[in-house]
Amino acid sequence: MNRKKIAVISGKGGVGKTSLVASLASIAHKDEEVNLIILDCDVDAPNLALILPPKSKEEVLTQDTFTTKKARFLEEKCVQCKQCYDNHFCEFSALNWDESNNVPIIDYLACEGCGACKVLCPEDAFEINPVKSGEIISYKADIGFPLIYGKTKLGSTTSGLLVSEVKERATALKEFSDANLILIDGPPGIGCPVIATVSGLDYIIAITEPTPSGLHDLSRAIEMVNQFNIPFGIVINKADLKSASQDKLNEYIRKSNYEILGEINFDLAIPEAMSYAEPVVDYAPESVASQAINKIYTKLKHIISEL
Repeated sequence: MNRKKIAVISGKGGVGKTSLVASLASIAHKDEEVNLIILDCDVDAPNLALILPPKSKEEVLTQDTFTTKKARFLEEKCVQCKQCYDNHFCEFSALNWDESNNVPIIDYLACEGCGACKVLCPEDAFEINPVKSGEIISYKADIGFPLIYGKTKLGSTTSGLLVSEVKERATALKEFSDANLILIDGPPGIGCPVIATVSGLDYIIAITEPTPSGLHDLSRAIEMVNQFNIPFGIVINKADLKSASQDKLNEYIRKSNYEILGEINFDLAIPEAMSYAEPVVDYAPESVASQAINKIYTKLKHIISEL
């Protein structure tokens, strides 16, 4: 099949997104027709590497990224006029005043790097510089395929740009030319990192659960996906959960005529597999959850072959 880019997303966290990606990756790796690359674009909380560790720690490559900008105070240019503080140059309250030294102080975490202080200061006592915003880590997973993930540094505000860099980094891999499946563990929610993740994809898996928040956030995620006109399918995790929202979720999907890619019933094998940091399809291949995920993979492969 031609190269396809697929992401698993969720309107909210904690619904089994990373567990599903890890298992689909393990199944795909055993498929002789598939050459796989895995990306973890949940850059604010990447944890796919816990389940799919590197084959060798010595081969793990880490590269700093500089997609965030922050203000820097140039004390030698300051004339202590205090305009920056008194006139509220910073809309984000990142400028405070040090009374003892009679100079401004920049709150690194609050600074958005907007450049207002640089523009407004009559003495040019501020400059805006790129700063380390995170890291991109790449390696060959223990079970045999490349994995790349991003990790945002605390205080950085450009996780969407970091996602784009993670996706771009995949194209530089020597395995990229032969890869026919790029599988992405996407961030939860509908913000910038998710938008950066789904941009340019061929198919999306939206995973949810039959709870009030699961239904609410699924509908928001699908609304966002529809803006990109990308085909998608829904996976319902804990599908047999006896909940007042179960009927509402089924009714929502039925009325919308959305495709259910698969259903995974509640199975203790999943949390057990997580406790051993293994995909459930490897930890308990005969479990109810593993059988359901294998069916999802078979159906997914058929769908993307028709795209």
